[in-house]
Amino acid sequence: MQLRLDRTSVGPRPKDHKHLLPEIILPKNSSPLRAHGTPVIADRLGAGQTLVLVLAAYFIIHVIVRFVLPHGLELDEAEQVNLSQWLLAGYGAQPPFYNWLQHGAIQIFGMSLVTLSGLKGLLLFLSYMLYYLAARQVLEDKRLAVVAALGLLTIPQISFEAQRDLSHTVAAIFGSSFFLYALLRVVSRPSFVAFLLFGIATGIGGITKYNFAILPIAAGLAVLMDRDMRRTVLSWKLLPAAMLAAAIVTPHALWLLDNFKDASQGTLKKLGGEDAGLLGGIAQGLGSLTVGFFSFFGITIIIFALVYREHLKAVIKANSRWTLFVGRILILSLVLIVLMILFAGFENVRDRWLTPVLLAGPLYIALKVDAAKIPLAVGLKRIWTVAAIIMVIIPAALATRSNLGRFTGNYAYTNIPFPMLAKTVAEKAAGANTLIVASDGQLGGNMHFNLPNLPVTVTPPPLTIESRPLDGFNRIVFVWRRKDGSPPPGFGEVFADYLRENGIDTLPQDTAIVGYPYAWGRPADQYRFAYAVMDLKR
Repeated sequence: MQLRLDRTSVGPRPKDHKHLLPEIILPKNSSPLRAHGTPVIADRLGAGQTLVLVLAAYFIIHVIVRFVLPHGLELDEAEQVNLSQWLLAGYGAQPPFYNWLQHGAIQIFGMSLVTLSGLKGLLLFLSYMLYYLAARQVLEDKRLAVVAALGLLTIPQISFEAQRDLSHTVAAIFGSSFFLYALLRVVSRPSFVAFLLFGIATGIGGITKYNFAILPIAAGLAVLMDRDMRRTVLSWKLLPAAMLAAAIVTPHALWLLDNFKDASQGTLKKLGGEDAGLLGGIAQGLGSLTVGFFSFFGITIIIFALVYREHLKAVIKANSRWTLFVGRILILSLVLIVLMILFAGFENVRDRWLTPVLLAGPLYIALKVDAAKIPLAVGLKRIWTVAAIIMVIIPAALATRSNLGRFTGNYAYTNIPFPMLAKTVAEKAAGANTLIVASDGQLGGNMHFNLPNLPVTVTPPPLTIESRPLDGFNRIVFVWRRKDGSPPPGFGEVFADYLRENGIDTLPQDTAIVGYPYAWGRPADQYRFAYAVMDLKR
């Protein structure tokens, strides 16, 4: 800012006092408010570079925390490790995108907690970045894109549950964020490259989680409801985009056609709930949808209402072309779920299942704020304060979970002493070509994690995956347990069918029940496993 005296003010013009005042010359694209520093702070808090650096540091901290915690694997972690032994077009009840990424990461970087948590952290970081870029496509004030991205932290299923132990939902968060970015880029800047990105995003989303399909269907209907958008999207460029999406989805789609019954039974069972009759089932389904909606999005609504409390009426009333479009996507997505409840018998809609459907919620709120044309500095300060609190609480909560057992006696999966069992199994497997047979997926995944050079199979095997044949092995080490840590049942109760299927009519002689102290637990508290060793006659 410069100060300059107007020379014309010097002279006999006593009645025109304003010419005696210094003229304020502001920098280009500036406003007088910048003299007080408020917009400067807003610019810094709304800068993409700030968001990138903070989120990168945040997810690196999560990787460090996971490495420091005990090395027992959570359910999804163990499943991913177990299934990483194969590269297949399909693995069971979930699409294979995350499995493919996990397989590749382990092949490149080796088996470690850094590999497992690093992949998850990278996907979540990219999800936030894509969401930020999606918001920038349609927000007039680009600083609000940071508000939209930080809004994801206010959703427990994304900020906490995804970090605690989720895999396919993490993939769905990534796929949905990528899809929103590509969709809004196509609608706002319909270049050929934008359409190709749209095809790639749709294809990837389709192999992240099956309920992702609701999002592009709702988005397509929302586009058709807007004349200008309809003209933009219904272009010849949509054909190569559709071909790209089909190329990505086809390998798994062909597998799904051959394995639909096995792949769908688990999901349909979860969504179907109990047989409560027609009206009872509809009431139960609508009730679960309502509970799921507020469980997923309720905290976000409350936080944003507090952040913009002085301008809440203006934000609620404000509308624009983009609020209407994103709002239609959200409403149509919910309508599609209601139709599933009414006509497909869905009775149990869980909050986590709504992730692709409601992910656009924070973006919708940011668009409403943008349309209201309210001052941004206070809101940016408040949302960053909320985000900072969340970024401290969540890693601390994850670390605390593994420490509570020594006080309460209620231990987390990470505390289970899988690594100590693996040492015993390694001793029993030494000197022979050994196959490990585990009684459940979490146990099998932990064995493969700790003994990555030994093949592991689970009985019964995961859906659509066959047990490993015994050809070429001359020793089997069986491992089993009760999930509550109490003494496991006898060998025959767990593996009798497996032995019969492989034509074995003898029982192993080397059988034992062993107990090990929990990691980070009280010395007297022990978790019990059983193992048995069988040498095969060749």
